[in-house]
Amino acid sequence: MACNNQTSLFGSSDKYIKFLNGDLVAIEGVNTVERQFLKDLRISYAQLLKGRIILKAGQVDYLMNHLGLGDNATFLSITAIYDPKSKIEEDNYVQYSYYNNLTQNLYLAQLLILTGNSTHRIPQLYLTNPNAKYPVTLEVMVGVIDDNYTFFNDDVNQSGLSFTGLELLDIHTHVIGESIVIKDKSTTPKPLIYFRIANISSIERDMAILIVDDLSKGTIFLKFKTETDAIQAFSLFNYVLENPNVNIDDGLIINNSFDTVSPTINFDGRVSGSGNTFSASIPLSYYGTLDKNNLYNLLISSVSDNRDGTMSGTGSNLTILGGTNSATYSLITASGSYSVGFDFSDLAQNKTSNIVLNLTIS
Repeated sequence: MACNNQTSLFGSSDKYIKFLNGDLVAIEGVNTVERQFLKDLRISYAQLLKGRIILKAGQVDYLMNHLGLGDNATFLSITAIYDPKSKIEEDNYVQYSYYNNLTQNLYLAQLLILTGNSTHRIPQLYLTNPNAKYPVTLEVMVGVIDDNYTFFNDDVNQSGLSFTGLELLDIHTHVIGESIVIKDKSTTPKPLIYFRIANISSIERDMAILIVDDLSKGTIFLKFKTETDAIQAFSLFNYVLENPNVNIDDGLIINNSFDTVSPTINFDGRVSGSGNTFSASIPLSYYGTLDKNNLYNLLISSVSDNRDGTMSGTGSNLTILGGTNSATYSLITASGSYSVGFDFSDLAQNKTSNIVLNLTIS
């Protein structure tokens, strides 16, 4: 069980590991130096399936659903057979991740064996062939200890607990004020999963993946094609949670009217100006010294975004420059002219742009 149809796990070198008489042995030259006894190992099964999967060159996120046994597999063996023309050892591997933990990438070269029991079964896998030139063939054997064969634990309105290859435009309103649907990319798009807005308890983003906790479905993983799509989707989900009566399809995404708007800074009454340039004067004698948090509380009444609503901030969102060399300050202790910049980002990572406050300290 090895790549390139060799009899050992690591090739025909002077040192290699192979199966011999039911055991796993380590060979050096003509000598057996280590042996793992497996001949008495027994793995029970009630159902057993054997199959072959070909991962095309560059194939990404192929769902290995345990040959139809789904969430119920208790034994899995995968042997990788690489194209003979793929001569570079470093290129011959397969990346995989569990469908309920898409953020963790794992790897196999020649052989993968996983086992479980009736209470701790083997999650389904997403397989990726990182080799852009050559395919890889996987010989697969899957067993289950009992007669269960439900494809997914959750069989209501979905085909699984994780979805890959998504884009922002796959998200739609299903029933205004009640539910969201994610559709596939077929000519006539079909629903992949529905979310009742009231059932979404939390949503997080990890790079290109959204992790949605749903009170009825559990944890759902949405993997987007790009991190940009995931960022926008994260912002969109939060916007719909705050504004459930909005219709996603009513120009919200198509016109990008909510995608490119930066946060709005609402200044305190002592600040004057318009556009991107403002000014204010503060008597230092009244406050003694001014740190960034002091300035934040004195200058800003609120920061808001048309999608995310009121945003929180602290002095860390401010940059203070002053003096002839435009030195950066964290604390103002002397009178003079300073320039205050603002660094705020909404959930869609749209930033405040070129807003400057000229501050006179007397």
